[in-house]
Amino acid sequence: MNGILGLVTLVFINYIFSVTVFFLIPYIDYANIIGVLSLIYYSLTIIPTIIKTLFPNFYKQQYIWKSLMKNRRYTGVTAFCFAWNHAALLIWQKSLNFLDFNTCLQYFQGLSSIIIFTILAITSNDESVRKLKKNWKKIHNLTYLCLFILPWHILDKMFGRWSYLTPFAVILSISLSLLFVTRKIIEIKEQ
Repeated sequence: MNGILGLVTLVFINYIFSVTVFFLIPYIDYANIIGVLSLIYYSLTIIPTIIKTLFPNFYKQQYIWKSLMKNRRYTGVTAFCFAWNHAALLIWQKSLNFLDFNTCLQYFQGLSSIIIFTILAITSNDESVRKLKKNWKKIHNLTYLCLFILPWHILDKMFGRWSYLTPFAVILSISLSLLFVTRKIIEIKEQ
């Protein structure tokens, strides 16, 4: 119960901070900045496993990878908080109505990612690991689906109106997808 209460508190504090800053300086594109922060934190949850498979010697030599691997639940929950703030700010800015089917179709990638991140955040605690057992790992494999949804989301939503952050986000998201595919190929060959 403490894990869920902590998660709710973290989300609430993050949301209040984002909305407060949004009102103080409204001309900065906070929604997309927060979206990129979510992508960066999400990458920090994915990269250690990829490094461990692709560069095992480098992984063993560098403490940072082990530290990221050990704390990736917290990093993932932080990515979730930023993703929710990104979504909330965009919904508010654009006055989106998700009861309209066309809006749901138009924002399918972001909606799918948020749903996956929510499931992952809710189950990112020891109690869920204990209760779900083998299903916990299956549920958390959904994170790899986001690797392919996120580049699509970024390219689709930023088409024709790139900011200075967009190339970084596109390169990072596509690189993660390619590294994941490479990791899977290596794992299949080793079997």
